[in-house]
Amino acid sequence: MRFNVIDDPKVVYEKLHLGCSLNAPIDVRVFKGRTAATYKSRLYEIRNESDEQRIAIDLPTEDGHFVTLPAGTRLEVHFAARSERYLFEARVLGGSTFRLANRKKVRVLVISYPKLLENSQRRAYFRVSPPSSEPILVRMTTFKHKEDGKWTYEERLEAVRAHVVNVSAGGLGVRLPKSRSRDIDVGARLKLSFRLKPDEEEVKLTGLVRNCRDDVVDRMMKILGIQFVDVEQSQEGMRYIDCIFGYVAEIQRKELAAVRGAT
Repeated sequence: MRFNVIDDPKVVYEKLHLGCSLNAPIDVRVFKGRTAATYKSRLYEIRNESDEQRIAIDLPTEDGHFVTLPAGTRLEVHFAARSERYLFEARVLGGSTFRLANRKKVRVLVISYPKLLENSQRRAYFRVSPPSSEPILVRMTTFKHKEDGKWTYEERLEAVRAHVVNVSAGGLGVRLPKSRSRDIDVGARLKLSFRLKPDEEEVKLTGLVRNCRDDVVDRMMKILGIQFVDVEQSQEGMRYIDCIFGYVAEIQRKELAAVRGAT
């Protein structure tokens, strides 16, 4: 995989700050001679200590168990922010604490701040499942020839409705009865309309069905994997994607606080 180097300090900070604001999951590679081990963690925050920038990350884990990394350990950190992936080299500086959104203090690892990032264009989106207390219902209808993507009153009445099983900035996973899917199959181009939360504005995007499978729990249902397309053709589309990024980050933070609160 070919990487591009980002060495502008302002851009490096911007990307790392974005990753921290999303509490982005990271892969931490630790080198031991000619071998390397990979652990799971998350970005927490950029700190300014003694006129030196540092990064606080969650304690690395392997198979759900915390891993002890002594000061001086060399790391390679991989993370995704928006639609891009980055990596940087760092070293362990020591331990500290971090206050979560629920005000609970947790132990963290402090690592050195990088002078540069390496950037790959491979897309990577993190998916979350909507809370059972706030399900997401999506309206779907297939595009007709030469349509402009705007919803008509008739389409809203006739649209197929399905429950969202997972959502990311790249698309949706939806569950619906086979009897209601009609012409919706792999390759179908769809108008999508849904609300991330009941009191928020309606998100309206175009989707392309990428995969379809039977629901393993109920064979009368099927699961569709839908990719968002034509997003960059309008400012409104990009704004909707930003809303989804924010929603995913909020769910991730809540899940993280719940997990760390139980440890």
